[in-house]
Amino acid sequence: MAGPETILRGKDTLRATTESVPIRATVLLNPTAGEGEWPADRIGAALQEAGFAPDVTDIKATDPGRAIMAPTDLYIIAGGDGTVAEIAPLLPRRARFAILPLGTANNVASAHGLPDDPGWIIPRLAEAPDRGFPMLQLETVQDRQVLTDALGLQALAASLELAEEGKTGAEKIAEGRRAFAQALFEAKPCSLRCEINGRTEERETLMFEVLAHGRTGPALQLLEEPVCPGEIGLFTVMPEQLEPMRRWLKAGAEGPAPGLIETARELRLSWDGALPLRCDDELRENSGASSGLKVRGFDPDLRLLVPKRGENA
Repeated sequence: MAGPETILRGKDTLRATTESVPIRATVLLNPTAGEGEWPADRIGAALQEAGFAPDVTDIKATDPGRAIMAPTDLYIIAGGDGTVAEIAPLLPRRARFAILPLGTANNVASAHGLPDDPGWIIPRLAEAPDRGFPMLQLETVQDRQVLTDALGLQALAASLELAEEGKTGAEKIAEGRRAFAQALFEAKPCSLRCEINGRTEERETLMFEVLAHGRTGPALQLLEEPVCPGEIGLFTVMPEQLEPMRRWLKAGAEGPAPGLIETARELRLSWDGALPLRCDDELRENSGASSGLKVRGFDPDLRLLVPKRGENA
């Protein structure tokens, strides 16, 4: 689609780019994310105080695509990982955007070092440096899909059906990790046929994750750093890594995760029979023999604003 008018000049900050002119900000807000601590009026007031001219759109009540077409200097996605997954693929190429994490895990924002505190982020946006924003391009026999978080097979995907519903906040994270530990314990090794950057191998796995940013599920940091745009991160748990992985979870999932970590530009996977398959946070039908898919790193040419820690507002 044709993109709206934006101001984009190399790596200049928004403040330098717009000088003393108020910075136009299009806010795409999911009002149901989080616990309602940052409604539209509070976000708008905080942005105005920080030198922005905000236009807040409730994406549950209004088509976000129409708001995205309006002239702006910055898009702001206010919500959780599901909101990022919905909105980021709609943004025009070369656009600058920010995330105000209002969800539970906030995996995408946290992977880039953003705290779950819009009050800390907003005053620092105008001076924040930007970085590339990687995504995943998934292709199956049925369709093609852009993912902003991860694609997962086996244990972590299976845990979505084991987790008790109705919990929020820290309790939801704790329940997700309990369900994941259970799924790991119950997982049966599966043979995956992997073609990674043209190199083919077969490996026995309990869990296989394809990651855009390195953090997924119930706030699990599987990669230490986000991958570069155009690449994908791979995290595999094989049978011999089951006990280290369970100990890691029991210890609070702190420190490097005990799995096989790889980086690739393209991946092809195939397997026989049905396996739990997760696309971002949604389970997907996967019923037949010789199932297969292709994933490649997708660079949407978006720039995510990430304020530096310790910087004054």
